[in-house]
Amino acid sequence: MNWIKPLTLVEYVFIGIFLLVYIVYFIRTYLIAKHLGTTARSVVIKFFIRTGYLGLCIIGLLGPSFGVNEIEAQASGKDIYFAFDVSRSMDAIDIEPTRLEKVKFELIKNLNAIKSDRVGIVVFSSNAYVHIPLTYDKDALKLFIQKLSSDLFTESGTDVNEALKLIQTKFNASNASNRKAKAIIMISDGEDFGQLETSVIQDLRKNGVGFLVLGVGTPVGGKIREGSGFKKDKNGAEIVSKLDADYLKQLARVLKGKYFQLSNQVNEVPAILKEVSQLESNWVDSRKMTVANNKYHYFVFLALILMIIDILITIRTIKL
Repeated sequence: MNWIKPLTLVEYVFIGIFLLVYIVYFIRTYLIAKHLGTTARSVVIKFFIRTGYLGLCIIGLLGPSFGVNEIEAQASGKDIYFAFDVSRSMDAIDIEPTRLEKVKFELIKNLNAIKSDRVGIVVFSSNAYVHIPLTYDKDALKLFIQKLSSDLFTESGTDVNEALKLIQTKFNASNASNRKAKAIIMISDGEDFGQLETSVIQDLRKNGVGFLVLGVGTPVGGKIREGSGFKKDKNGAEIVSKLDADYLKQLARVLKGKYFQLSNQVNEVPAILKEVSQLESNWVDSRKMTVANNKYHYFVFLALILMIIDILITIRTIKL
C-alpha cells in the first residue's frame, strides 16, 4: 500500500488531543461510576470504537492507494520561436541602455505570460542558428535570453530569410509529434533586412504559422557604441540606426500577422505575449500515465459505521 500524503504534525496533534480528551473523559466517568457504586465498562468499549474510527479517518486523510490504473493525459499548446535580430544595429542607444538590452529585460520580466507552450529562440544577423531549442523550461529560456549579444556573429548584416527558413525547418521536424499550432515572434529594428523570398512567404502561409513582429527602436534613431566612441561608416561619419517600422509592418501584413513596438515611450511586450498566448492551440500532446488508485473511501465508510455503533452504545452509571 502507498500513501499520497505523509503523516504530518497535524495528524500527530489530532491524535494527541484525542488521547488527552479521552483520558480526561475516562477518568471523569470512572469517578462518577465509583461514587455511585456502579460500573462503566462500556467506556472501554467506546474507547476502542472511537480509536478505531479516528484511526480510519486519519488513514483516509493520508490517501491510501493500492492497485493502478492507466490513463491518457492530454495537453494543448503551441510551438513558439522567438526570432532575435542580434545585428550591431540592435546596440543603438535610442532606447536605454540599448535596444537589445531593453528587449531582453522586458521579455525576461513578462515571459511567464506564456504558460503551457514550448518556446525556442533563433538568433540571426548575417546568418541564423538555434540559440535554444523548443522547451517548456522558462528558467532556461530566461538564462539564454540574458546571454543574447550582438557578438554572437562576427559578420555584419541582417538576413531574415535564413532565420525564417531555419524556423520552418524546425517546425516541419516537429510534425511527427502532431504539433500543428506554430507561431513566430520576430524581434528587430527592421534595418537592412533585404527582400523576403516568395518561397519563404508561401511556406509559412501554407503551414499556418502565426507571425508577430516587435519593432525595437525609434524613427529618430540612435548611435551605436563602439569602444570609447561610436560606430562610423567608411567616410568617418557616425552611424545613426533608425527603426524601419514601415518595413516591419509590411512584413507583418504579408505574413498575415500583427506589428507591435518597443521604445522608451511605448512598451508593447506584454501585449505581444498576450496576443501569442491567445492564438488557437490546436495540437494535442497525449501520453499514457500509470496512476495509483486512491482507496480512501473504504476507510471513511468503515469509520462512519463505527460512528453509528458508537452512538448506539450508551454508558450506564446508575442502576435502577
